[in-house]
Amino acid sequence: MRNFVKAMDQNSAGFMYLKKKFPALSEDRIKEEVFVEPQVRELKEDVKSEDQLSEVKKAAWKSFQTVATNFLGDHKAENSRDMVVDLVQSYGM
Repeated sequence: MRNFVKAMDQNSAGFMYLKKKFPALSEDRIKEEVFVEPQVRELKEDVKSEDQLSEVKKAAWKSFQTVATNFLGDHKAENSRDMVVDLVQSYGM
């Protein structure tokens, strides 16, 4: 996942949660929100991870999940263009 906004605050609950969840990841990778597919999949299945996010980050995460589910891979939703626009807007671009 590529981050389009400033790096995650190292004092935030979300950062601390990710640091505990993925202890092998460097703080820099967590701060810049650089994760590989298995980690993203694990976060998607973890209901507690969303609770650790600010409202802005939560909106961006939900947009990312929508794109990942309905655009990436073998299945492309008919409104995939709209989903990508929503994702970019949720990241503040």
